[in-house]
Amino acid sequence: MSRKSITSNEFAAVPFPCTPAVQAGDWVFIGGLMAVDWKSGIISERKTDQDFPNNDYPMSMQTEGIYQILTKLLNKAGTDVSNMVRIDQFTPYHDQFRHYLPIRDKYLLEGRPASTALAINNLMNQDAQIQLDGIAIIPSKDIKKEAINAPGAPTPRAGYSLAIRYGDWIWCSGSSPTDFKSRASYPGGKGHAQPDDIQVDPNFWYGSEIEKQSSYDLYKLKLYLESANSKLENIVKLDVYLTDTKDYPGLLKVLHNTFPKNMPAITIVPIDQMGIGGSRVEINCIALTNDSKLKPEIIHAKDVTSPDYAPHGVKVGPYLFLSGRQASDIKTIPESIKPHIASPYVTLHGKEEMKKILNDTNKICQAAGGNIEDIVKMQIFASNLNSIPGAIEPMNDVFQSKSPALSIIGVTGPHVIPSLSFATNLIAYIPEDSHE
Repeated sequence: MSRKSITSNEFAAVPFPCTPAVQAGDWVFIGGLMAVDWKSGIISERKTDQDFPNNDYPMSMQTEGIYQILTKLLNKAGTDVSNMVRIDQFTPYHDQFRHYLPIRDKYLLEGRPASTALAINNLMNQDAQIQLDGIAIIPSKDIKKEAINAPGAPTPRAGYSLAIRYGDWIWCSGSSPTDFKSRASYPGGKGHAQPDDIQVDPNFWYGSEIEKQSSYDLYKLKLYLESANSKLENIVKLDVYLTDTKDYPGLLKVLHNTFPKNMPAITIVPIDQMGIGGSRVEINCIALTNDSKLKPEIIHAKDVTSPDYAPHGVKVGPYLFLSGRQASDIKTIPESIKPHIASPYVTLHGKEEMKKILNDTNKICQAAGGNIEDIVKMQIFASNLNSIPGAIEPMNDVFQSKSPALSIIGVTGPHVIPSLSFATNLIAYIPEDSHE
């Protein structure tokens, strides 16, 4: 099984190691796509007319440009948008998201991919209103892509599939604590969309919102998976998004109760807002079917400590799903990364943080039979985009001949470890014969 980088002319001037799409086996990983050409900013035909700025919505125009780029990249890989199985949408303009959906619906018709849409702080281009990334498959004659709509599960209003099944694999949409029914909160409060039985009454000191909401998210994922011939125990990767990382202890309690034996690889990152009022947590996942013959392998690197709540990675076939990485050990932050007490601006935080993340990532990939250049998909959640220039040098050093499909997402933060700027979400592709 081969790996191939797929690019387009919009990325000719990208200022960091990045490939817009990477084909790895029969999966295609899409990096962060914006309607940007990296030379002059927003693609000229996707800009609003300065003299007539109200003739169209910037969100609509940019979305059209993104899907045109996506279509071109997938065609080069021998597939098309109908074979998308997962799509992640990040926007600093969540109030404009309604103008995204009609354009999406032009390109993604029946069997829309599993979807997660999140409000963030900013993107690498200040005029960009939305960024997409995701995963597509190169179809086989013998395997059919199947959209899963689970009986008994609440039906989302945005028209995406609850899950996609393709062969041994299942991708689940972001599960948020809602039944998609809007209701008023307590008198004088804001409206919300959470079922009554997961509400915490503010008149009493009892109950935990994060525990109730994350439990409900996982319950919905359970329904999705059961409808796709799977179960929670078959999850190999969880992505968890929190609006407040102070909820981290309550989230971990629920995760440990749900996965008492085989914890999947887990990435936990802060985001600014979710599409459902009152939501504190959203969770999506990748899982195997009950009848899959693929056997997950838990990966622990000898000289890497963090995180302590999940394995360093889970390898299934040629794909290695890494748990989220920050530049720390379990109990300490390396001295080279800590701000200088007397002069906090002396330390190049971005450079030192990324060096630590990439060094640990390389050790994890080596424990799985590969190395750092086998990373095919990389999301960087940055609480300070000004730290990104410092991160580029160590990234250039390790991704000399193979660059991953890269997304950079600016979040308000703080991260689970508040003093650090970056958290990464990574997938590697390590076929058995790749390093013989």
